[in-house]
Amino acid sequence: MVAFEVRWCALGGGPAETIMADFGMDAAAFFRYLAEYLELSPPTPLRPDLLERMKAVARRRVWLAT
Repeated sequence: MVAFEVRWCALGGGPAETIMADFGMDAAAFFRYLAEYLELSPPTPLRPDLLERMKAVARRRVWLAT
């Protein structure tokens, strides 16, 4: 999930269709899970600025889905 989002982060996150095909969940569930994971257990190899950008994208996509 993290590798997928690193690739798509600059574009606002991945397309819902690709998320469904790759992960078997809708985009809202994907970004809720990702936001929680990044908050509770952030991957250490990520630069802090990229981590914050990924969190922001995940929060925005969850917000857009509600």
